[in-house]
Amino acid sequence: MIPATISQLVSDKFQEAQKNNNVVYKKLDSKLIKDKETGMRYYATLLPSLNDKPEFGDTAESEDPLAAHEPELLVLEDIDGSGNLKLVLNKFPTTENHSLLITNEFKNQLSALTPEELMTSYRLISKMDNEDEGKRHMIIYNSGPQSGSSQKHKHLQLFELPEKFTPFQDVLTNGKDHFLPNIKEEPLQDDKVSFAHFVLPLPEEAEEVTEDLLAMCYFSLLQRTLTFFQDWLNETPDLVKSYNLLLTKKWICLVPRSSIKAKSLNVGFNSLGYAGILLIKDQESFDKIIETPTIVNDLLLECGFPNTAGVKPNEYNY
Repeated sequence: MIPATISQLVSDKFQEAQKNNNVVYKKLDSKLIKDKETGMRYYATLLPSLNDKPEFGDTAESEDPLAAHEPELLVLEDIDGSGNLKLVLNKFPTTENHSLLITNEFKNQLSALTPEELMTSYRLISKMDNEDEGKRHMIIYNSGPQSGSSQKHKHLQLFELPEKFTPFQDVLTNGKDHFLPNIKEEPLQDDKVSFAHFVLPLPEEAEEVTEDLLAMCYFSLLQRTLTFFQDWLNETPDLVKSYNLLLTKKWICLVPRSSIKAKSLNVGFNSLGYAGILLIKDQESFDKIIETPTIVNDLLLECGFPNTAGVKPNEYNY
């Protein structure tokens, strides 16, 4: 059972870690911007402290920083009594209280999420969200070398969504009932954006969200997501399967990834980029995006695959 006080535990630990310089966090600026062509809204943050964060492949094969975490960053050694998952502050946070849900036993970041990991993630979000205070949270999972993941030890990440910011998935699922995709009914995609993404609304009542339901949602979207690599291998033989998962209480979303960084601008994305939350390391790129929000749609496509809204799936997709 996740403690009812989990939100306070995370907040207190972060404040202490920040005071004692145990986290590397320096945010210079944040702006809400809108692409008038697509209607997409973005929350762009200039975060130079990300330059100190290791990237994928920087850590030696024999090292496992997530197993040997700093004691000052530990929130809970066993988050729900199962002994399988711990909650630790991110050493290089992108927002206050940014935390990692890490497997206590080593599992590879390439492995699929288990029903238990999905359910624990959903319960954690449910405990952290506070409707009265307008606080919402999202869990992400970056899987594969092109996804934005920097460590091989399996971990999910917990974020509080920026105040007054609405991910486009909220609009896409608004008023829609939960369903499971099949050959006749595709996952939701917003045809106004450039990149492929697959979204399912979750039941409004938390009691209806079970391990089995989350697992069926995830694996149906994962199957649809991984077909991109089958479809594009002839054109791009070096493709390595990579994807982003985004989970809120309202919806689940998967995004197939082709590249970690956009070549046209020195900007990389993890899952957050595909919710419209942009983490920018340098002033020049930040200024460019603020001045010309329409380029973000192209940057996200560079790192993903073309949108397939309205395209009928092949039978092997399901």
